[in-house]
Amino acid sequence: MTAILIKDINQFFGNLVSVSSLLVFYVLMGLILWVFPDYSILDGYYSSMNSFFTVAPMILLFLIPALNRDAIAEELDTGTLDLLLTRPITSLQIVLSKFLSGIIIISIALFPSIMYVLSVYWLGNPVGNLDMGGVIGSYIGLFLLCSVFTSVSIFSSSLLKNSISSVLVSILLCFLLYWGLYLISSLPVLYGKWDYWVQWMGLDFHYAELGKGLVGLHSIVYFFSIVTVFLFGSFLNIERLKR
Repeated sequence: MTAILIKDINQFFGNLVSVSSLLVFYVLMGLILWVFPDYSILDGYYSSMNSFFTVAPMILLFLIPALNRDAIAEELDTGTLDLLLTRPITSLQIVLSKFLSGIIIISIALFPSIMYVLSVYWLGNPVGNLDMGGVIGSYIGLFLLCSVFTSVSIFSSSLLKNSISSVLVSILLCFLLYWGLYLISSLPVLYGKWDYWVQWMGLDFHYAELGKGLVGLHSIVYFFSIVTVFLFGSFLNIERLKR
């Protein structure tokens, strides 16, 4: 399991395209946060990281499926999955190693964003005029959101052999989980009756709550439940391939 984990991390950072995609992410986030109107922190009247935590999920929704497109699909395509299944390693360990490597990679990718927090912290008037409770809650929410996107990507990668199809299905599922239920809740048949509960089932609702500093147990359990469902689905897909 550790060998797979190390191999995936080394393979990611040894790939120029993968590393370049992270650089593009930070260049784009920098332009949005400091240059583009409507989102620029410099155009605001108070120090806040809301722009970053609002835009980041929109970009990560596309970036994470792209980064994990070959998590299992590549193993299927090259035939190395057959080799793995002959080793003393279970299907669950394969899924968990792929998931952990994805989490470690995205955590390393998000770590430099702390420079945005420090910049806003020192630009505040007075210095430090920043809601750190909301920032910490937002980071927890963003990490959990990335965990869900990673588990969905691994599930799609285990379901489809073609990498492009895997990315498209991952993006679709992530979109439905994040925005889909919110859009469904606005339907006239649900509005005013069941709209709150439909929104409650979406990722956006719990992510927004964590962004307010409301780190509730129900939101944590919700995210972990979604991750567990998709990882279990990946496990079943590998077991099916094994049979």
